[in-house]
Amino acid sequence: MKPFVSIIIPTFNRGHLLGETLESVLAQTYSNWECIIVDDGSADATDELMEFYIAKDFRIQYYHRPEERPKGANTCRNYGLTQSSVRNIIWFDSDDLMTPD
Repeated sequence: MKPFVSIIIPTFNRGHLLGETLESVLAQTYSNWECIIVDDGSADATDELMEFYIAKDFRIQYYHRPEERPKGANTCRNYGLTQSSVRNIIWFDSDDLMTPD
């Protein structure tokens, strides 16, 4: 089934918070979504954390900001939008938490 909603999350050195954010997304009662995380060049353990979540759920996608694009959360959001398969977007930050419903 094609996702109806894309959750786009930019991140930078927030591996210590991102797991809790993704757990809140996974706990949703609504399941027709994709979650796109775009890393802005993290130097922490974000890559390793994302390997775990990509293996845990196929709806989670992980990208790195292309080198030729300027740094910043807005650039990452815009890049995430280009990777989205739908146009119903939820903009999230790497420390936001979703309620279950």
